[in-house]
Amino acid sequence: MAGKFAIIVTIKCKPGKGKDFMPIIMENAVAAMRDEPNCHEFRVMTDPDNPDIFFFYEVYTDAAALDNHREQPHYIKFRDAGADLIADRQIQMTTVHI
Repeated sequence: MAGKFAIIVTIKCKPGKGKDFMPIIMENAVAAMRDEPNCHEFRVMTDPDNPDIFFFYEVYTDAAALDNHREQPHYIKFRDAGADLIADRQIQMTTVHI
């Protein structure tokens, strides 16, 4: 897996909105893994103490594959449906070495 491109995303939902956000992000993650050959991993995690905080770990072949992901219908649906639920988003771009 050396040299693949990954992002680590932290999403803070508006208070009490994590329960509404969960099915939206899960649909996007499942579709990305199923439909995008250059999406190698898409993990959705939550803060054990705060159900309104999410973390995603996404691995792609390269940065272009992430750009492609953001053009997919399932991502656009996620982006539009989740926009009003999110208070803050941070994205860290990384390189996977192992």
